[in-house]
Amino acid sequence: MKLVLKMLKIIGLIVLALSVNIIPMLLIGNQSRIPVELQWGCGLAYIGIAAGVISLVWKRYRSHISEAAKSLKFGWKDFGIALLFFVATRVVAVGGTVLNQLIYGNTMTGNDAALMANLEDLKSMFPLFFICFHLAIGVFAPILEELVFRGFMSEYFFKGKHMIWQLVLTSLVFGMLHVSNFGNFVEIGLYFALGAIFYLAFNRRRNIVDSIAVHLLNNCLLVIISVISYLSLIF
Repeated sequence: MKLVLKMLKIIGLIVLALSVNIIPMLLIGNQSRIPVELQWGCGLAYIGIAAGVISLVWKRYRSHISEAAKSLKFGWKDFGIALLFFVATRVVAVGGTVLNQLIYGNTMTGNDAALMANLEDLKSMFPLFFICFHLAIGVFAPILEELVFRGFMSEYFFKGKHMIWQLVLTSLVFGMLHVSNFGNFVEIGLYFALGAIFYLAFNRRRNIVDSIAVHLLNNCLLVIISVISYLSLIF
């Protein structure tokens, strides 16, 4: 019964994280149907709700970990190690993209294609929705996904034991939820590998801040490219 309850909690957290990620895309997709005044309200409400959700999930996670884990600091050495893990994510991403193109003829993964589809009409995008979209990609998603996949899944099912199974399970669930085509084994392998890197960053000190830092660095690349494209269109 306890296992079923834990699984339901994880499913609920995954749905919550996915909802926070998807809402900006829905707002952008329905922008023409929403009055301007309501657009401001929707955008501000989203930012406030997303920040509140992250705060609540963070506090809940902190209540499950030890005092030793809570006292860990994130210093310059840890940032340097996070950069090395980030380099590993880039190697995996480039290698996966090349294989994806060679085997399936796709220049990018389905997940990236879905994200980039929202960037095709940057100039006409409502500015606050643009901000919401990039906050979701660059900040909200990395924090929530690490809390759910590396944090809660590890605490609920393993309690610091069975590291290999932790890596496999958390990375597999993370990978499957980022794949748009389950017949594309390169995409599955790519996102599994990224999840594994995030897990290794977390497991180094069992500090969720470490994997959040790597995930933030990884996602910020797309944000930087998009913002530069947006500014070039505006100016």
